[in-house]
Amino acid sequence: MADEAVFEIKGEDDAWKLLESALQNKLGELPAVHVVWNNWPTLNIHLSAVPEDGTISSSTMEAILELQRSLYRTHALLSTGSDSLRTLSRSEREQFELRLKVEKGSSDLSINLSDIISKYGNDVIAKMTGSELLILVLGLALIYAGRLVIGEFIKAKTEQRKNASDDEKTKLLLSNYQAQVENDTKRFELLTQALHREPVLQQVEQTASQAREEIVKAVADEGGGSIQHIPLPREVAVEISSVSRAQSSEVKLAGQYRVAKVDTTVAEGFRVTLEDTKTGEAVTASLFDAIISAEHRRALQDAEWNKKPVFVEMTAKRLRGRITEAKILGVASDEAGVAG
Repeated sequence: MADEAVFEIKGEDDAWKLLESALQNKLGELPAVHVVWNNWPTLNIHLSAVPEDGTISSSTMEAILELQRSLYRTHALLSTGSDSLRTLSRSEREQFELRLKVEKGSSDLSINLSDIISKYGNDVIAKMTGSELLILVLGLALIYAGRLVIGEFIKAKTEQRKNASDDEKTKLLLSNYQAQVENDTKRFELLTQALHREPVLQQVEQTASQAREEIVKAVADEGGGSIQHIPLPREVAVEISSVSRAQSSEVKLAGQYRVAKVDTTVAEGFRVTLEDTKTGEAVTASLFDAIISAEHRRALQDAEWNKKPVFVEMTAKRLRGRITEAKILGVASDEAGVAG
């Protein structure tokens, strides 16, 4: 395209500089953009004490699989608005399948993400202006491969573990380690701005965070190493990988849902899988009180049989962006008819 703006990214520093320009509207009108990735983004993992070079342990493989799931969820979020993996076709899974390079005679793992990030741009190219697309793809690259972003994640986990520990030696170990990790508050604030500008990046960051946790655990299991060239000694990795799971928050949900499945064989007697008609997000829920809510139960079964959406009110917990422990409070054919 004659009016297409082309940007070449040769490394993380280029990505930060261009993101800053895009966020501050220094690039002018961008009807269309094309980003050329040159040897970046690449995720590097070094394992210091692998018994046999060129091999991968089960814990390392689990970390890679969690990263793969995160990449799949990102595609689902960008293309459908939901992070459900059940909607992905076989061809989509193949398209976004990562390739892991293990250097011969070493314990260095390298994952080139440039092709996948480029394909993410294709997911949303028709939905966004050039500037919005540029902010989105740069944000995605930095979330998955930004040394600064991964460093901030490790520092936050270190702080969380330090605050939870009663052992002074552990606190000193973690404090000394924190002081060694690179910090750039100004640049990290740019990513925060990008997350506010493109809210889908917030959900991507949540799923990428789960993958980072598994990678840290793998480094701990393998005797230490580094992530994106950030040194991570075994004793530190073991401590921060033991941080308890993120706390969930209580949420209330209300909207139009399709009834995908009703299951009456479970222990609680009734469970239903709902899909948000706007976002496609899937929610598995039970009835708050199966006896009092008999009318709601019939309404859900009728909706499944007749393939008609219903208005549902629920309470649930949100953990890392995902809905869990949902309980249905009310069901009706429209919002005005819901009775608790």
